[in-house]
Amino acid sequence: MFIITKKDDIPNGFRRLTDEEIAKDFLTYDTDKSYTITKNEWMASFIKLLLNDIKSLDKESPDALMIKIQELSDEFDRYDVDNNKEIDYLEYKNFIMHNLLVEEI
Repeated sequence: MFIITKKDDIPNGFRRLTDEEIAKDFLTYDTDKSYTITKNEWMASFIKLLLNDIKSLDKESPDALMIKIQELSDEFDRYDVDNNKEIDYLEYKNFIMHNLLVEEI
């Protein structure tokens, strides 16, 4: 995955995600199938991933997990444009479409 910093800056070998990919990804975080992602759903999904890599976190620093948790919380807030403490599909899609690329295989 590649994070873009300019609106039309797409390097060779990368592409934007398709609508289908974005929808599938969104539904992995929407664990209660309410068609919104709450901050608790968001945090729990990523904390599970982080805990699977605890050795790397320990190598980073004693506070690495707490730093990552704060980063996740901040990221959720960037996605939640209307500040209602939920990310709906359009907020998620708009953020992904304008900020992330995947490597073409």
